[in-house]
Amino acid sequence: MKLIKLNAIDSTNEYIKKNRDFFSKKELCVITFNQTEGKGQRGNTWVSEPGSNLCISLYFSDLNINIKDLFNINMLVSLNIIDILDSLFIKNLKIKWPNDILAENKKISGILIETFSKNKMIKDIIIGIGINVNQIDFNDLMNATSMSSIMNKKYDLNILYKLFLEKFKSFSNELKNINSSETKLNYLNYLFGKNSINKFEVNNLVFDAKISGVNKKGELILDIDGIIKEFNNQEIKLIY
Repeated sequence: MKLIKLNAIDSTNEYIKKNRDFFSKKELCVITFNQTEGKGQRGNTWVSEPGSNLCISLYFSDLNINIKDLFNINMLVSLNIIDILDSLFIKNLKIKWPNDILAENKKISGILIETFSKNKMIKDIIIGIGINVNQIDFNDLMNATSMSSIMNKKYDLNILYKLFLEKFKSFSNELKNINSSETKLNYLNYLFGKNSINKFEVNNLVFDAKISGVNKKGELILDIDGIIKEFNNQEIKLIY
């Protein structure tokens, strides 16, 4: 996998989108330790202290995956990040639907997956991953944490990004040969709030509901006082 390491960039995902027509490799990784305008879900920004965290975007082309299987990408990426953090002894890891990784019930990583499709087939994907590594002060973000905050030690970002390269080097093959049922079971085992009461917001209305799971499309399945409803990530917000 080709590696592009940038001293600073507004967004590693945006860098790939602007330049992907010029890439000679089908797979590449763009990393920086200083991302100035990182993006998250719902148009939110990913705030990262310069030189303290890892921002990485992975690009895979010529995949030819049915768009109905889009959520397989999300599940596999989330579980790969869980595996990396677990190998570094970060415990109490959870997946907060749809695109956050939690450690000790606080956000330690965010994911932004962007796809490029034709004739209902996903051809190319960009996987943006932000990892809070050595940052300690998150200002008003009370629900954020970092590897350093949890383990009380500093990490070498150059060593860390190599773990991601190694983990994702066979990602396209894994995705094409994924066992969806087994992967989903593993995903649900890490799903934050599953089978417990949590607060949600829909159209400015806050209510309590129990997470029952996710469907094949990646929509959240809720049990609201015995009534089962499904929501996509644009319709509903998990408060905690």
